[in-house]
Amino acid sequence: MTVELLMIRHARPHRVTHDPVGADPGLTDEGVVQAHTLADRLAGEPYGEITRIVSSSMRRARETAEPLATALGVTLEIEDRIVEVDSGWKNYGTAIASYPSRRAGWADLNSGSFGGNTFDISAFRARVLAGFDHIIKTSTPGSTVAVVCHGGVISTYLSHVLGTAKSFFVDVAYTSVSRIIAEADCYRELVSVNETSHLERSHSS
Repeated sequence: MTVELLMIRHARPHRVTHDPVGADPGLTDEGVVQAHTLADRLAGEPYGEITRIVSSSMRRARETAEPLATALGVTLEIEDRIVEVDSGWKNYGTAIASYPSRRAGWADLNSGSFGGNTFDISAFRARVLAGFDHIIKTSTPGSTVAVVCHGGVISTYLSHVLGTAKSFFVDVAYTSVSRIIAEADCYRELVSVNETSHLERSHSS
């Protein structure tokens, strides 16, 4: 039996120029609307019944997951291993402006640095994989699990499934859904990346 993972990027958060205790922003007004739109969409069971919701412990992920948990009547679980690579950094959402191009930003990320911050890319990858493996192993076979996390986390896990050389290669949209089928024998199958139809409908209404 398989487990289907719905990997969901958090909704739009505030930018943080500098926070000495570590940037951990909540959602903007737009982000709150996105989180509720996502909850309304998934409550309609387009992917079947979601029986488990797991979130990164970072504020922007939790605030995205909470409306979904309320809409579905499912207890929200927290998984620290799927926090973003920028956990503990003093700034959030401002670094990309320091690069001459998006390509340069991606290249820096894949070398273990971003906007003056450095990190161990191998350790980050290992942490993310361990977090997802734990979620899969502790989920009921045949279930659908919503995992609310971050762009870098999703990109890194997708790179593992696809076997790409680079961990950071795709910029998924806020509240987008990327789907993975997971079997107990470590087989992982990509179903979709960056689904955003729920947001398109909300903009047109």
